[in-house]
Amino acid sequence: MSTFLLFITSPPSSQAALSAIKFAHAAISNHHQISAVFFYGDGVNNANALQAPPSDETNIPHEWQSIALKHNTQLLVCSAAAQRKGVLTPSEADYHGLQGHNLAAPFEIAGLGEYVQLQTQVTQVVQF
Repeated sequence: MSTFLLFITSPPSSQAALSAIKFAHAAISNHHQISAVFFYGDGVNNANALQAPPSDETNIPHEWQSIALKHNTQLLVCSAAAQRKGVLTPSEADYHGLQGHNLAAPFEIAGLGEYVQLQTQVTQVVQF
């Protein structure tokens, strides 16, 4: 059994994001573990709670939320990239004087140090 850390740099509207979801589902159904998913760069948009994809498209953020809740998988969002892309927690929005926040639960803000630490705890890192 392998333990995976997924590193997502693709926005939810991309083919790579859909491939990442399919990979995660396949890994889980084959009794592997996805210990965490780290979103970086454009990938942080997967954590934006204000997305509403068309009904004929896969709702990628919802898929990540479902995986996290069903399989105890951490969804970690790079703090600097999230701030840059406007994906904010209530405290970050308040700090910057903004009226709203949009980090979807159960996504969490994390730093690159946490990503490096997670790399030491898994069998493989896969980037999408």
